[in-house]
Amino acid sequence: SLYKMFNEKMDRRTFLKGAAAAGVGLPIALSGCGKVLTSTANETVTKTLSATTTATTTIAPPTVTNTVQNTTTAPPVTVTKIAGAAPVVVPGRATVVDAVEGTELMLTAIASRGVKKIFFCGGTDNFHFMEYVAKFKALGRPTPDIVTAVYEQTGLYMQMGYWDWTRQPQLTILHVALGTAAGGAAWDNLMRGETGAVVLAGIVSQTTKNELGYGTRSSIQYQQEVRDQMDLVRNYAKWQYKIERVENSALILHRAYQMAASEPAGIAYMCYPQEVAIAPLAGGLNYDPLDFAPATGSQGDPSALQAAAKLLVQAQNPVILVNKMGRHPEAVAMLVALAEKLACPVVSGDLWQNFPKTHWANSSAALTTRDVVLSIDHDFPWITTDPPKGCTLISMSSDPMMANEPMNGIPCNIPITCNTALALPVLTQLCDQYITTAIQTSIAARKTALTAAKAASDAATAAAIATAKTAFPLSGTWIRECVNQVTDKDTIILYDIGSIGKGDNTQPGHLFQQPGPSLGSSWGRGIGIKMATMDQGLKKVVISSGGDGCTMFSGPTSCLMASKMYNAPTIHIVNNNNMYSAVQGGLAAYGGANSYAGKSGYNGSALKPSPDFAALAKAVHCDGEKVTDPAVLPAALQRAIASVNSGTSYVLDTIIVAQP
Repeated sequence: SLYKMFNEKMDRRTFLKGAAAAGVGLPIALSGCGKVLTSTANETVTKTLSATTTATTTIAPPTVTNTVQNTTTAPPVTVTKIAGAAPVVVPGRATVVDAVEGTELMLTAIASRGVKKIFFCGGTDNFHFMEYVAKFKALGRPTPDIVTAVYEQTGLYMQMGYWDWTRQPQLTILHVALGTAAGGAAWDNLMRGETGAVVLAGIVSQTTKNELGYGTRSSIQYQQEVRDQMDLVRNYAKWQYKIERVENSALILHRAYQMAASEPAGIAYMCYPQEVAIAPLAGGLNYDPLDFAPATGSQGDPSALQAAAKLLVQAQNPVILVNKMGRHPEAVAMLVALAEKLACPVVSGDLWQNFPKTHWANSSAALTTRDVVLSIDHDFPWITTDPPKGCTLISMSSDPMMANEPMNGIPCNIPITCNTALALPVLTQLCDQYITTAIQTSIAARKTALTAAKAASDAATAAAIATAKTAFPLSGTWIRECVNQVTDKDTIILYDIGSIGKGDNTQPGHLFQQPGPSLGSSWGRGIGIKMATMDQGLKKVVISSGGDGCTMFSGPTSCLMASKMYNAPTIHIVNNNNMYSAVQGGLAAYGGANSYAGKSGYNGSALKPSPDFAALAKAVHCDGEKVTDPAVLPAALQRAIASVNSGTSYVLDTIIVAQP
């Protein structure tokens, strides 16, 4: 039969695959590198393939509905799957692992990195992962858990939250180009938040007529193909790759995780054709994750840090501006040490918890009077008016050139490329050699002034809270104060815009704002953080917030379903003002209430009638309430905390004062 096959002018690969299917031992080619599966050069080495060498499967294509014709079903496609070959050459640092199919090999690599979660947006290109996760669990093999995300943005934001808490990339699996596109605005937030995220998306079969015995297309898959799927996220991804060969799929995945977590962290996006996912194997090659460790960044150029230290110490009126540093929570104490050593005011943008709100050095920018400005992990420390000439500008960041913002235009005299968590201790220590007795006197005077200014600021804040306490409907100031009253240092707070609490009682690593202009990230991100804390055995209350527009952008049904399905309850607060306030505020400033748009009710920014978000929560088997009376809010927050502590997510729809 083999002679007949050969004489039918089959190509060599088909002949070899057929021979393997027939159980015939074939010699394995030798190679000059790596390890060859052989004992001596004089032996003919054979490898026994899996017991089942062929399998015939009938695949029923999906039903296709045409608006003109009646619903029809295409005839089934018969697929004959020939058993695959074992690895021919084993590179020196690779290991042969059990795998009967490409998906199994990829999942083995993913699991070997300790990945806990696959945020899964299912489709016809990726359902194979469902089978192999179930298989691994049944056989007791390490495997991540699948978390179903019915909306792609939610899946990406949950991975973002998991990264925020653990600094360990997980995996989001999307469905072809359409699922990639449905990630939408989340791509921007992941990029600007320097999120280490690994994303895997299938592409349709590259063979269309079952040429390999295991790859074909249904009608819908013709419609799912685009010219360049990776181009959809090219502006946002740090690293991209198309997996074209199953043999090195595990190697590529290890590379992806290495790239995603290396500073500055970012998105690693891969796509793969279905032939890779379902390629038959008799074992595959995996690698040790320790051989693909991420880079942590550097302490920065010593001479640049030396110059920065001297400038800061000798400055008469310095200031520190910080925005993203708190993504490394350990850096917060280091910044406090620097601020206290120099009595240097700190202005925090609070994308993360960068600096304690109650600290006496917490101050305002007042850039026009500064002689030295230190910017830490800040891509736009000021907008239109630069500090005066003669003021020295220092920037410390993993990317002080802000390469992701083509026209940033912020001047800088001393850019220092570094991991700020590593650089700050060095900078603080270097300051010691420049502090003289005269400078110590100046530092003491500056501390006295900063302490007095902070006391005055706190008094003004207290007066604003007293006024807001009786405002009807609710004031955002009162909501923030009530959240501060019911939270402690272990509460995790997230918000889009319209903050629900500035983290007065929150420790580093527990406060998160949206990192980019795209709204709607905090809810899904909070669920990801909740899952991460649960995996660590921690019991944390997670509170997210956004306006009514932000909440709708979040995909509320998807968020509520994920939190309910996986017992990851969170509180979400809706700052509901029945409008897109940024849009309406811009128009109000442009034309005022007497403009044509103002007289017509601001059509285009008004969100009326507002959805009943509490009722939506109940429709998805969670709980919630609408709050308008400021006197009711403290008790409502306590009910929300009790609800999540008992395992049920809670939505507080707070109706706030409309302020265009």
